[in-house]
Amino acid sequence: MTLGASTVDFANFEVRRGEVLIRLTLLEAGLLKLLYERRGTVVGKAEILEKVWNLHPDTETRAVDNFVVRLRKYIEADPSNAKLLLTVRGAGYRLEAEAP
Repeated sequence: MTLGASTVDFANFEVRRGEVLIRLTLLEAGLLKLLYERRGTVVGKAEILEKVWNLHPDTETRAVDNFVVRLRKYIEADPSNAKLLLTVRGAGYRLEAEAP
């Protein structure tokens, strides 16, 4: 699948951006796949914790936020000005099908 200028290969846990190949961890791939399957809609941290990390949805952790920061580095042209992987304050994250 294609996200902006990146190509994601879930079967091989890889993201390719130009000549750069990034190998994803199992959790990075799981998070990106969940967001991709739900692209265009907000996915809350509780759902991510439950479906990707297999943790109770009320678990207090910054892991999701840290993983999103890493994924932005892999797929965004400018990770500090995200256009594809957006934070919806107080609600969760939304992956856009294409950058606006």
